[in-house]
Order: sequence, then structure tokens, then C-alpha cells
Amino acid sequence: MTDPSFLASLARALGVTRVARVTGLDRTGVEVACAVRPGGHVLQVCNGKGLTFDEAARGALLETAELWAAETVRPELLRWGSQEELEGTGTPVWGVDALGSAGQEVAPRLAGPAVRLAWREARELHTDTAVWVPAQGVYCPPSGTVALGPVSVAWTTNGSGAHPESGQALLHALLEATERDQLARALPEGWTEEGVVGRMLRPDRLEAEAPRTAALFERLQQRGFHAYLFDATPARSTRGAVGLPVAAAVLVDAEEGPVPLTAGYACALSRDEALLKALLEAAQSRLTDIHGAREDVAAADREAALGFAQACAEVRPRHRAEAMPELALKRTASAKARVDTVLAKLKRAGFTRVAGVALDAPLPGLHVWKVVVPGMRVSELL
Repeated sequence: MTDPSFLASLARALGVTRVARVTGLDRTGVEVACAVRPGGHVLQVCNGKGLTFDEAARGALLETAELWAAETVRPELLRWGSQEELEGTGTPVWGVDALGSAGQEVAPRLAGPAVRLAWREARELHTDTAVWVPAQGVYCPPSGTVALGPVSVAWTTNGSGAHPESGQALLHALLEATERDQLARALPEGWTEEGVVGRMLRPDRLEAEAPRTAALFERLQQRGFHAYLFDATPARSTRGAVGLPVAAAVLVDAEEGPVPLTAGYACALSRDEALLKALLEAAQSRLTDIHGAREDVAAADREAALGFAQACAEVRPRHRAEAMPELALKRTASAKARVDTVLAKLKRAGFTRVAGVALDAPLPGLHVWKVVVPGMRVSELL
């Protein structure tokens, strides 16, 4: 649990004017909070979810802190030059084409080895050595503040994490980047008939194999929803398969209300945690659509959503949650031990380069990380 006084201080430091409880706008019973930050550049509203409102409010503020850190650039931390110039000094450098999880290269002619741009020092996490990465993969500053060079990267929040404990923030960032990559490998064409049929989990086995998820699953059914859970973990034979459990959840309104269907995704260290987080995210997505205050959410195709809901209803699931990976870690395992476990799995999967940037935080006692993993993909399902 995070000290309430720390969260209050964090809200003030971020410029959050209100943390609103919007749970009552829907009937799922899942707690959802909105952190409102009028001065935000990337977003002015960030959401959080949980089984309690404290969890939801904490999540909303920590997500806001991730954006604050991405928007806040200290020029003295940047190094200007071309990739060729930096490499000429013997400095390890990863070019724009190596950003992977941190942003897709969209203008190669503006990102060549001779183009001068801003760089940010990171730590290569496998070796604990310094490496320079393009600042455009780390920051998204407001216009008219700090220039980073010719815009050649589609910046993304992917691979960010904030937490009072540094190890937990880094773990969150790594799991988020892994989730988006593994989804792209497991469902490269999005949701297909094969993916729905082959990956849907048997609900009758949930209580034994994912008890916390089973409890929420049952509550949602009682409130008038159909929930469908999926094993979105890539097959072991898939190139780049990390071996961490990845879950997907689809939540369907049995009453076919204004928001007929939403989805959620998660990667975690246990199958129950991954499935529970995916289901919570699906419920949060409903409220994101309902309250309409988040600027980056577009209206869904209602007919397509109803068609997908019907397709899910017609499946007789055979897959069991027991088939999902489960890491043999003690509940008391430290954040460092968990991070080391994830890094080892990434390395075995072929992700031999993983960098982390410790970003500025709005107040002492908070840590914000951004990870850069060359070769990782970013799923468009989210």
C-alpha cells in the first residue's frame, strides 16, 4: 500500500486538480479513477483501475507520473550529435532503428547515421553499462519547450513504469513492453477465428487455475456481462516467445448497451495475475468510453463489436488456463529478483539488448523508468 499523504503530495506535484471516482457511471463494480491534469501535454486525463478505489486512484496517479516524466526534459541531460559522431568517440550508441519497444521509425531519411539529434544516456540492463539512445524514444515534450531533432519517431508510452520503489517501476515497464510485443507475435493479424477458438479459456476451470480471476469473472456475470478470457501467450515455437503469461479479456454487455464490448490485455509473472489484470482493464475500458474524457479514445464500430461478441458466444472453449506459463517465484520475492527473472527470459528469447532510462520524477520518493528493447514489436490491439 502507498501512503495516502504521499499520493496527495504526488497529485499536487503533478498538477492534478481532481482524482474522480467514476465507478458509479457503470455497473461492473470495478473501481475506476480519473486523474485530471489540466496542464498535461500528452493527456489531460489518466485512468486507473482496481478491486478497491485506493488501488484505482494510485494507478491513475502513477500513470499520470509516467506522462509527466516523458514531458519533462532537462536539456543538460541530452547530448547532441549524429550517430556517426557519437560512435567515433567510442561511445555505445543505439540508433533510431533500434528503439523497438520505444517507438517506430516513421521517417528514415530524418534518422540516418549522419543526422544530428538529441540523445539520452540509458543503462543496458543485462550488462549495467551506459548506452546512448535517441531522446525521441524517451521524451514527448510540449511544442516550444525542448527540441530533440528532426521528428523521425512515433513516440509511445509503451515501456513506462512509475512506483515509489525503483524495482517495481522497472518491472512494470518491462512487463508492459513485453505484453505489447508478445501480443503482436501471438495475434499478428489481430483477432482471427483461429485465435478466438484456439485461445479462449474454459470458464469451468478458472476457480482451480486462477481463483482471483474466477471471483471477478463470477461477479461480472451476476451484473449482466459475458466475460471471455484468452491465453494470448505466443506458442513456444514462436520466434521471440518470452515464456511469460499474457492474457486477453473481452467483456460483453449482455444488455447491448451503448458500449457493447471492450477488451483488456496484460502480462504478469503468474497466470492468475495476468488474467485478473486483463479483466480489470476490460472493465476500465468500458468506463473510459462511458465518461468520454480521455482524448485519445475514438468511437468503436458498434456493428463490428456486436459481431465479435456473437462470435465469442458461439465458441465452445477447450483451452485451460493451466497451459499458460507460471513462474515459480515466492510471493516474498524482491522486485529485483522479479526484474532479474524477466531479464533472463528476455535474453533467452533473443532480446539480448535491454536498456532502461531513469527519468525525472515530480517529487522525491517516486521512480519513473522507460525501457528500450530493440527488436520488440508494438501490438496495435490496444
